[in-house]
Amino acid sequence: MESKPKTRIFYGWVIVAAGCIILVLEYGCQYSYGIFFTELRTDLGWTGTMVSGAYSLFMVTHGITYLLAGRFNDRHGPRLTLVVSVIAMSTGYALMSTISVEWQLYTFYGVIIATGLSFGYMPVVSSVSRYFVRRRGTALGITVAGIGMGTLVLAPFAQFLIVKFDWRFAYLILAGLFFIIVFPVSRLMRLDPSEKGLLPYGTGETPVESKWSDNSPPSIVDFTVRQAMKTKSFWLLFVVYVLVLIPIQMVMVHLKAYAVHFGVAEMTAAVALGLVGGVSIVGRVAMGSVSDKIGRKASFIIAFLLMAVMMLWLLKARQPWQFYLFSAVFGFGYGGFAPLFPAVVGDWFGMKFHGSIFGTLSLAVAIGGAIGPLLAGYVFDSTGSYDIAIIVGAVALFIAAGCSFIIKTPYAKSA
Repeated sequence: MESKPKTRIFYGWVIVAAGCIILVLEYGCQYSYGIFFTELRTDLGWTGTMVSGAYSLFMVTHGITYLLAGRFNDRHGPRLTLVVSVIAMSTGYALMSTISVEWQLYTFYGVIIATGLSFGYMPVVSSVSRYFVRRRGTALGITVAGIGMGTLVLAPFAQFLIVKFDWRFAYLILAGLFFIIVFPVSRLMRLDPSEKGLLPYGTGETPVESKWSDNSPPSIVDFTVRQAMKTKSFWLLFVVYVLVLIPIQMVMVHLKAYAVHFGVAEMTAAVALGLVGGVSIVGRVAMGSVSDKIGRKASFIIAFLLMAVMMLWLLKARQPWQFYLFSAVFGFGYGGFAPLFPAVVGDWFGMKFHGSIFGTLSLAVAIGGAIGPLLAGYVFDSTGSYDIAIIVGAVALFIAAGCSFIIKTPYAKSA
């Protein structure tokens, strides 16, 4: 009697799991900056604008090096790309424990750590996108849920370390954790399913359509970067990315300081920031999966409107429960949009140059991510209130929702 062959787990799900773990540490460390914000400002006697400026430089460097990371990943694969990330981020966080003057903050955080993050995120989402045709949104949603998990766990953990020891020792611990966990996990990553003798999940299957779906069939044309940049769709996506990053990075850097300004306890404020990441886990998985059914455009609009309404709610938030409600709803919307950009790049522009095209699109991170924190810090230093910055963030999200409504599937033009 012949035994039945064992069913093997598709290696793409290993890529998803490894990528999720990597992003837990990558973004858990990044979004702890808002926890260290008040410590840097008070202990070193710096202004909110100055401390925010380092994060804005971080976003500029991060956005620009996305382009380099995408091309590096397309050429050399995720394992070598992630080595760059591990070295840069673990070294950068260790150096953060030594800062005493402004240029060190701007160099260590704004340049070294920022470069490391780009070389961490890009190979993860690009590799996952390549392994899946069907259920691409779901796979990316599970992967980027690691960002939310990291924020949920490491933001309060960083606050605990600061209280238990001090902020300098806390940075050293984060550096050690990053190296010990991310480096061995990164060895599981592979750029393309062909390296494992596989085809992408769902290859050759006809997409399941519903009457609500605005998804187009996956692109049969592999756009070059130049061809993608000749389409209106690429530039509308770019504008949307800029607009959305303004309020997101504003919240991630300043939420704790905003809540503390109204008398909320520091640990309560840290938990509220962590909750943004925690609930974003649900948003990332749910909206990534839902987008496979109702379409990327509709999912963009839902996520952006949820965040926009919550920015207006934040104007009146004063009590802990009001901040927790903000964090829950905003976090769901923030998480919901995260898997959609790499998914739509794969859907519309093909997979051959996915890393390069997504890296070019992610230059938007340098613009929106820099504007948000710096604007909030400057507004608060100038007026003693965050209200104007919060309103700007809400308006940006409403405009992003409108842009998402008019985006159309691109068609290749000759280079």
